[in-house]
Amino acid sequence: MSLFEAPESTWEKRFMQKHYSYRDSHSVATGLDPMVATASYTFGTNARAISRFNWPNVGDYASGTVGPRGQCYAREVMVYVTEDTWIRFISLNPIYLTLLAQLYTTGQIAAMGVSQIITEVEHFVAQNDKDTFSPTYGTAIVFRADSVSGMIYLSIEGNVEGGE
Repeated sequence: MSLFEAPESTWEKRFMQKHYSYRDSHSVATGLDPMVATASYTFGTNARAISRFNWPNVGDYASGTVGPRGQCYAREVMVYVTEDTWIRFISLNPIYLTLLAQLYTTGQIAAMGVSQIITEVEHFVAQNDKDTFSPTYGTAIVFRADSVSGMIYLSIEGNVEGGE
């Protein structure tokens, strides 16, 4: 942040950035019984299989060390499918994060009726289509084939909130 720049301008640049610190990818068949079978993928699983620092979680860095202190969230997800597929993102609720930052306990937040996660509406991705989505605090994706089993390829980029 520059001394000559309004705080909201700094936030806007950070929110709209297109360079992310962490990358993950996943590919899998969309299901043997496409009308019933759904599958999911938690962002960062494959990256963490290589090293926990490839997609950091809270507590991966000792306090007082240089590096991210928070949780890594998906900020941009490219989806390519070989057959018609329905996808749904699961994200952390920004209101929940705001209340945590205001030092409310998880019990108090639950009593307010604020959910920790947001399950978004389904999106249709057409056969051989490649779409990019930008969840705010993406944690996972759920997918199912529309009528025929196929493959889904995910390319995920994310940042650690509050640690860049």
